Amino acid sequence: MAFSAGKGKQILWLAGLVLLLFAIAFLCNFAFHMGLETLDIFALIFSPGEFRNDGHAIFQVIVNFVGLVLVSTVFISLLSNAIENRAEAFERGLVRYKFTDHLLFLGADEMLVDTIEGQFRTGAKLPSAIVVLTEQQAVKVRERLLTAIQDKQIRKRLVVLYGDRTKREQLLSVYVKEAQRVFILGEPNESDHDTKNTLCLNELRLMAEEGTPRVIDCYMVCDSLSTLRIMQLQTEPLPKGLHLTVTNALESWAQRILVNQDGYPKLYRKETISPDDEEYVHLVLVGATQMAFSLGLTAAHTAHYPNYITKGKRTKITLIDRKVGLYRDFLLSHYESLFRLSRHDDCIPPKDFDFMDLEWQFIEADIDSPNVRESLKTWAQDKGQMLTIAYCFDDIKANLSAALYAPDEVMTAQIPLLVYQPTHDALAAWTQQFTRYKNIYPFGMRQDCYDKTLRQRIQWAMAANEAYEDNAVKLNPKRIRKGWHDLKLAIQFSNMYSANYSYAVLRHVDKKYHAELEHQRWLTERLLLGYKAMDKKERIRIEQLPEAEKWKEMERLDPYFLHPNIQPFNELTPESVHKDEVMTECMMAKFN
Repeated sequence: MAFSAGKGKQILWLAGLVLLLFAIAFLCNFAFHMGLETLDIFALIFSPGEFRNDGHAIFQVIVNFVGLVLVSTVFISLLSNAIENRAEAFERGLVRYKFTDHLLFLGADEMLVDTIEGQFRTGAKLPSAIVVLTEQQAVKVRERLLTAIQDKQIRKRLVVLYGDRTKREQLLSVYVKEAQRVFILGEPNESDHDTKNTLCLNELRLMAEEGTPRVIDCYMVCDSLSTLRIMQLQTEPLPKGLHLTVTNALESWAQRILVNQDGYPKLYRKETISPDDEEYVHLVLVGATQMAFSLGLTAAHTAHYPNYITKGKRTKITLIDRKVGLYRDFLLSHYESLFRLSRHDDCIPPKDFDFMDLEWQFIEADIDSPNVRESLKTWAQDKGQMLTIAYCFDDIKANLSAALYAPDEVMTAQIPLLVYQPTHDALAAWTQQFTRYKNIYPFGMRQDCYDKTLRQRIQWAMAANEAYEDNAVKLNPKRIRKGWHDLKLAIQFSNMYSANYSYAVLRHVDKKYHAELEHQRWLTERLLLGYKAMDKKERIRIEQLPEAEKWKEMERLDPYFLHPNIQPFNELTPESVHKDEVMTECMMAKFN
């Protein structure tokens, strides 16, 4: 066994040897009458150079020398060893401290720096500590954070620790129950990113069920849109001790562009959204990727306008890719309910079900093919559409190249070109200094992903839910927040999408169209989740039931993804119309 195996063993070794030396010296002194007192023996061992004139000289030299070796040499070695071990443990993130009221980040992916800094951009009070638990080398993560974060107050509160976010003992070692907020981010390039984050969430859920000193306020990031959809379908309420917000980095970026705008041009580029407008919105997505799907689905949630009601103008979403056939089949199978009621390519729903205001188009070709370039020229010159093109390949160079070499007609008309740049936007942003490329907008940077309006939009969603539940415009703020955390995640997401749409579109539209447009948005949301339209006779049967029985019947049908309100607005019951009117009026009051 190595002498330096551990601090505890080292101390025991040293104590044992010192006691052994003292015992031998004491016995020799007693047996051979060396003439030393007990305290003199201690002095000889612990005080190198000590000498007694009345004792045996050679004996004193031997005890003094052995004491010098043990106490001085070994003790110094032990002390320096302990300091080195402690420093090494700190560097590796193995030292644990007592934390309370801290911010806890589980995982250190590319979003970490922006998420940390985003907590304090509104002047929020700094916590006692900012703790990062990561499976990467702690020293490298610490160096990256200290280099990227300029605020000295944030930097001096940073603590980077090594550990596995899926293990309960590791979570307890960073005092997850005492944290002010918990962010489950994950690590970069993890193939099982969402699985690990979900395992971590399950541990927090179990802790909340067992009881915690404070509510665990948790934000979880999922990479996959499929994981996000699973979360949206969550029907079981969370434990009282756990408040959860689930986000997806791609959807967050899509919402920053289409909901917040955040420096990006609107899809509907007129300041006032008029029912008399002849133009329709046309979003072209180049590259069948997760980013393209996120933009397309967010547009489906938010691109509902009054000129569909008055003039039948549908929002058009076009997907272009050389293998679009595969992705078309993917979308049509995964979102079968939506596409059954939506126009796409040459497919038109039956007359009684042709009430959706979205139209989809799939073009199987390369972005540089002559046919596609001709289509882009035609669309750019068409005064009847408001065109936006988003280049969403996973290859950032291909995106920028396609935008830079877009047809002259596209550049002359200054059609907005959204260019996906997940690693960094420096090159794409640099092009904007040239007049020809003013219409290029980089987006999707993972190091700039923090959604600064998320908390505000959650507040709006809380208000939307309470207005819908109470059927009233004037709300009690305390009750709004209290009731929100008792909701299923599915209902929270629904109200978030409603708040997004109200902010992005409804507040710019005449009040008399609000209820019908909200219904169109709700239809899209339900259909994206897999809900299906019911037979008209069955709808009428349910609508004729007494109110209490009607709600019971709807709850019975919910697991089968059937809803009687998936129908045209003019066929809704007065009660359903009134709920849409009240909720939209409440949202407008919040914005004003």
